Amino acid sequence: MKKAEKNVTVGMSQELYNTLKQLAEEDCRSVPSYIRMILREHTKKR
Repeated sequence: MKKAEKNVTVGMSQELYNTLKQLAEEDCRSVPSYIRMILREHTKKR
């Protein structure tokens, strides 16, 4: 069975994007993959 996914568009400042891009590269991830990781960690803490 195929996993259902939902796409979301998020606007952000260029400065925030650049920071996320740098952090993602340091973790050998793409920016979308890094954002998904951050969101998963945050929701688990909540």
